[in-house]
Amino acid sequence: MTFVPAPLDRLRSRLAGLRGRYRYGASVLDQIVLSVFGFGLSLSLVRALSATDYGMVSLWMTLGLLTIGIQDALVNGPLSTHVPAAPDPPSARRLAGAIAIVNLLAIAAMTGLVVLVNVSIEAEWTPRDLLAAITIPVFVAAGMYREFYRSLAFSRHDMAMLLWIDGPYVAVTTLCLAAMFIWPERFANLAIAFLAISAGCIAGQLCLRGRFAGPKLRPFRRGWWGEYRKILRDVSWALVGVLTTHLHGRSYVYVTVNLVGLAGLAAITVVGLLFRPVRIMVTSWGRTALPELATYLADGQFKAFDRAVVRAFAATIVASAVWPVALWLGWHVIERHFLAGQYPDAWLLVLPWAIAAALDALGHIVSIPLRAAREFKFLACATVLSAPVTIGATAGAIIWQGYTWTMYGVALGNLLTLVMCCGRLYAVRREIPAAPRPLRPEPIEAGQPSLGQP
Repeated sequence: MTFVPAPLDRLRSRLAGLRGRYRYGASVLDQIVLSVFGFGLSLSLVRALSATDYGMVSLWMTLGLLTIGIQDALVNGPLSTHVPAAPDPPSARRLAGAIAIVNLLAIAAMTGLVVLVNVSIEAEWTPRDLLAAITIPVFVAAGMYREFYRSLAFSRHDMAMLLWIDGPYVAVTTLCLAAMFIWPERFANLAIAFLAISAGCIAGQLCLRGRFAGPKLRPFRRGWWGEYRKILRDVSWALVGVLTTHLHGRSYVYVTVNLVGLAGLAAITVVGLLFRPVRIMVTSWGRTALPELATYLADGQFKAFDRAVVRAFAATIVASAVWPVALWLGWHVIERHFLAGQYPDAWLLVLPWAIAAALDALGHIVSIPLRAAREFKFLACATVLSAPVTIGATAGAIIWQGYTWTMYGVALGNLLTLVMCCGRLYAVRREIPAAPRPLRPEPIEAGQPSLGQP
């Protein structure tokens, strides 16, 4: 009979719990800093640029989010779902190496497409000078590189790596923004705005070199495509979902630009910035929780899965109700110091934004467990159905009542998506067997050999 030291087991359990809370706490702290920084970045751009130029920045940032969304489907999502669920560490390393190659190809393709669009299309939203035409594709490529390494840090649960990525990004971009304010006649322009964000991303990449081992790129290694092809079905549905989700969530940008113009888009975007903190917190939970939820399902820990989802859903409801009240109480300060009198119709956009943002945040909370369950096909089909509704409702709202009703159309599409995702999650949980499954081998942790090594 083997003696099992119960106090030691309890100590190990408590340490494991503290480690999990540390990971989430570090992630939340990182996202809080990014949220405050993002608000400051937007404030700086709103005050430094004209409404038309800020509308152009908003449009290209939206297109940048589209490229990162495509990268998320091809690269970042598999890092968080498929690599942790690999049957053994060597398989995980081979798959991560293949994903790193796909990431490089995706960045090259997206950057080349941006260059082609800027060269071949003449419109209000395309750059008017050579420097802006150069900095926009640099902005897209640098942002995609940054997101890849952030996803790698999340998949490894390596919060030190995450802080080394985001810390220099915040510091360098802040210095660039300060220069825009100190010398506005020289630096307060469209090209410098994109260059400031890109410089922070590049600084983060330089700080990573030599400190953290990333996947080794071996594009000529035999078999890398075979490794990636194993997850191609899930990736394909995720990619469809990303494209339709972008149309569902960001169609108002393109509709507003075409029906109203860049100045109207700037007003909508400025008010939307006020609701960013709730979305940032929801995204923070999703980035941290996705690998853990996938592990819970793989290991049969269904009660832990349910608790995590219910708690996040309840917290999002509370945050979505409290935050608009806080904005209402502080609106005079916001209007005076943030909007600086440039957007007189902003107050009319607060209520529709509050409704749309709350439904969007709840929908994101429900989509994370569905992604952990690999319901990529359903998520894609759900957004295929909701995207046309959102586009039609948004255009109809603008034509009927003007651009201040834009977000009511978006809210209708968000409500449809939330209802469909809740119904599917309920069905998925009923289909999952109640008996626990055998535990898999432990996932790769930070400090182990590079994921790219065979």
